[in-house]
Amino acid sequence: MPRSTWWYILALALIGGCRTAPTTEPTGTDEPIAVHIVTTMPGNTEGAPQRSYTFRAEHPPLVGALVYRWDFDTAQAQTTTPQIEHAFEHVGWYRVRVTVTQGQAVLGSGSLLVNIRMDPPVLPMVAIPAGTFLRGSLRGEYLEQPVVRVRITTPLLMSAYEITQTQWEQVMGTSPSYHRGASLPVESITWMDAVDFCNRLSIRQGLQPCYRINGDTVECDWTATGYRLPTEAEWEYAARAGTTTDVYTGDIEQPLAECTPTDTIDPRLDRIAWYCNNSGYEPQPVGRKEPNAWGLYDMIGNVAELVWDWSDGSSYTAGDTLDPRGPRTGLQRRFRGGSFLDGARQCRAAARQYATFPTRGKFYVGLRLVRRAQ
Repeated sequence: MPRSTWWYILALALIGGCRTAPTTEPTGTDEPIAVHIVTTMPGNTEGAPQRSYTFRAEHPPLVGALVYRWDFDTAQAQTTTPQIEHAFEHVGWYRVRVTVTQGQAVLGSGSLLVNIRMDPPVLPMVAIPAGTFLRGSLRGEYLEQPVVRVRITTPLLMSAYEITQTQWEQVMGTSPSYHRGASLPVESITWMDAVDFCNRLSIRQGLQPCYRINGDTVECDWTATGYRLPTEAEWEYAARAGTTTDVYTGDIEQPLAECTPTDTIDPRLDRIAWYCNNSGYEPQPVGRKEPNAWGLYDMIGNVAELVWDWSDGSSYTAGDTLDPRGPRTGLQRRFRGGSFLDGARQCRAAARQYATFPTRGKFYVGLRLVRRAQ
């Protein structure tokens, strides 16, 4: 064999002896894997301080030794298994993050926003029986017509008062309200904030959340036991409490009044509502005026109240008389009841002139909750 051939064979042997084993690619792709964090917290998001919860990183099957690097905002940890125990010392919002690594390679990561609070607020609730009522009015605008008899088939519980800033903060941490005060109604919240609040409060009280939220899309499970916003029909039914007049104390004297200098304080409104003629153009502590026959305070005035229904700018559909839930789609959501800024015209039980974009808050709009009676 020629000497050159021997040198060639020897070189191949030396190169082969120095070659290392190929690096394993567990995912079979250069794309990062999807990592989801699940926890023993109620609803996977709602927890209490100084209570231990289990967090687990879920991802597709991987080959080889893995390391999980956890970040709880105020503490970090590293594990070789996908599960870890952790307790948060203080109330607050925390972003939990996990990064899955193998050697020096980062295979994927995930995060979860958790809400750590003390015990949830207890809402005084009053019973709203199933029944019928005359919806709308001939003393208002076309949006309030036709006047038809509507049936509410499900007995409800409704919060006796508008949700206060303290109650909101007990669930959400902070209040966006422009006017500050613990017993003032919360305002400046968006419709999306409101449905999120409903779900979180439901989870904390062991109830089934009503809303399925996917980005800007919200669906309601009407059979769920949790808190939700009332529909327009449910709201008006509750506000009337068996009456057929402008408000539950009777017909107001100036049904078209809109806060002009010639307006006078209406005695029927003054007993039950904070509106432009007696509020000083500011919201007032809840529950200071007379309730209606079902025990509901501030259904008229103080802050207007968000409801479920979309607004399409049209009047009622005459045939929609059994548990109406409004248009299927729209750009804005309605609110009812009038506010501390409004005149008598907007403070009638039938008034429905206004709506708001779901992601836009107003400093005179708050909320009140309902849930199914159990």
